[in-house]
Amino acid sequence: MGKKPSVAIVGAGLAGLTCGTALKGLIEDIKIFEKNVIPGGRVGTFRAGDYEFNNGAQFFTVNNPLFWNIVSAWQTEGIVRPWDGWIVELQKGQVINSDMSTQRFVGVPRMQVIAEKLALNCDLVTSSNISELERQAGGGWRLFNERGDYQGAHDIVIIATAAHQVADLCRAISTISKPAENVDMTVCWTGMFAFEKTLNIPFDAAFVLDSPLSWISRYRFNGNDNEADCWVIQASPEWSQQYAASFRGRVMHALLDAFWEATDLGASQPVSASVHCWKHALPINPISEDSLFDEPEAIGACGDWCTAPRIEGAVLSGFSMADRVMKYVNKNYD
Repeated sequence: MGKKPSVAIVGAGLAGLTCGTALKGLIEDIKIFEKNVIPGGRVGTFRAGDYEFNNGAQFFTVNNPLFWNIVSAWQTEGIVRPWDGWIVELQKGQVINSDMSTQRFVGVPRMQVIAEKLALNCDLVTSSNISELERQAGGGWRLFNERGDYQGAHDIVIIATAAHQVADLCRAISTISKPAENVDMTVCWTGMFAFEKTLNIPFDAAFVLDSPLSWISRYRFNGNDNEADCWVIQASPEWSQQYAASFRGRVMHALLDAFWEATDLGASQPVSASVHCWKHALPINPISEDSLFDEPEAIGACGDWCTAPRIEGAVLSGFSMADRVMKYVNKNYD
């Protein structure tokens, strides 16, 4: 075989983008399909009128030496920086612990910029929800979107989405679908609120205890109105599951009520209010394998559900997937 294979990656979150970037230059024909209009997944940015919010991951930490090298490069490029915000534990309005020891990082000027930077290296097709894979008799896969439109044929397919979507797309490939379908994912309701005047809250963010909320964070971005005080509020997995099917208006009011109770502040009316439900927010029981790849079928899967429910986990899984693809290519395409 003289030519290198073509590769399709389904999902333009950090795992898929990392995999595509790592393969670029080694394999010429790589295409990434993303169902949303922008890449990033849980490092996306939510915009509401004049305001914007990091409505998914608020920060990330570094544990792995390889990931540290990547983050160092991101810092040099100016797309991430250490976050020196004052983070506390909050219980019924009382600060019970100040968490200043853990080094955290954020994207600059927003978390989504990390995905945007990676996407510049990739042939990205947005608004394309791949919902069916068809194995070709001579090898390779045909891809179809949710409307049944043909999206091309590729020799190798990588699914870099949430575990349940991997299981659905790979249902005929038990080596991929069975581990993926056993992964449980949390639900997370996120509220995004802007207040006309700065709230009397001295800290920047808090892990909230004994509350429907798990996390609150003040969001600062130069594009937001300078006078507005913007907050991201994330509900606990238990509360989010309970309210998973509730109306958005009901959730919005419930999150605000819990916010006032957690901060022990009198209620005030926000000038902007939005909510978003992450139906597959974080993996509860990752499979503890960096990625999955079925060589006879030339199909693989990666994501933070393989390793750890963190940005680091998604990136490392994407690198692992790229490594397995290259070993397969070197063995089968001379």
